[in-house]
Amino acid sequence: MPSPALPLRPIASDIASTLRTTVGQRALTQEIAAEAVRRDVDTVLFAGVGGSWASSVAATMSLGAKATGFGVQNVNAGEFPLTHLGRTGRRTLVIASSHSGGTPETVAAAQAAAKAGALVVSVARDADNELARAAEFSLVYGSESTATGGKYELLEEMSCSLLEAHGLKDGVDELRAALDLIPDATAAAVDETERATAEAVARLYDADNIFVLGTGRLLGLAYMLSVCYLVEMQRQKSTHLNSADFFHGPFEIVDPRSTRVIHLMSEDETRPISERVNAFLSRYGREHYVVDPAKLTLPGIDPAVRGKVAHIAMASVASRIAYHFEPLTGHDLDIRRYMHKVEY
Repeated sequence: MPSPALPLRPIASDIASTLRTTVGQRALTQEIAAEAVRRDVDTVLFAGVGGSWASSVAATMSLGAKATGFGVQNVNAGEFPLTHLGRTGRRTLVIASSHSGGTPETVAAAQAAAKAGALVVSVARDADNELARAAEFSLVYGSESTATGGKYELLEEMSCSLLEAHGLKDGVDELRAALDLIPDATAAAVDETERATAEAVARLYDADNIFVLGTGRLLGLAYMLSVCYLVEMQRQKSTHLNSADFFHGPFEIVDPRSTRVIHLMSEDETRPISERVNAFLSRYGREHYVVDPAKLTLPGIDPAVRGKVAHIAMASVASRIAYHFEPLTGHDLDIRRYMHKVEY
């Protein structure tokens, strides 16, 4: 192993405090939900691109599983004006996410939705940006380093409030009790996985390609780890796959001599899919790093709802995986070749 070209970044000090800030916006999400009911909203669209699109996967699953009387969809903001704008109006709630609040496609989607009469909510690091100015309500998480977990938590709060406002209260109180505890539980999860993450990345970082698998509420995080962290931030070749598709072609690539896999197992209702994939990799693969939320302590959280909130903790665990790549590859996570540097 080469000497570290860059120092390992410390664990983010604001994990718990950021998530407590997002939990603290529960009343605002209830206000938004009340306005959605007043407008008789019949369609909820999450919108974003890249990592922000991925951040809405879990909430789309949580809300869509219980919603009656309104439809739920996660839309790529770049596609929105071309595919959904014609069906967007006063009875549409658009929840648009962008870390900076300046992502051109997401800002354009929010502006177009607002012009069409939709109720628009922005989710970003802060409220001083173009996305927030296009929205009627703004949810913020206020962190550079705990961005994904912050988005996850805010969107789960928003989902709970929408269900509650529509009279679909079954399980909402239990989920909110878990969300109250997730800030400290997430910080604990990062500490618990730090050693295993360091050891795994030391075995994976020089692979020709790294496959990242996930399903259910962790499908978006698998995308984010592969596309945002490894490809964008580390210039590593990486492929993300839905674990539910693994046995429909991708498993043929598994070679015990060369295939490297990061497997984000599910703890939600899709866990049997993860277990089947893990059994295959354990038998036929050689180098795969399994990150299993079921092995996290998540102190105080009711076992019955762990699977519905574990993705929030896993977001910070996944970011630590990227941080451990940085000193081994020598490529700074913050340096881009093209993004925000050239016309595209």
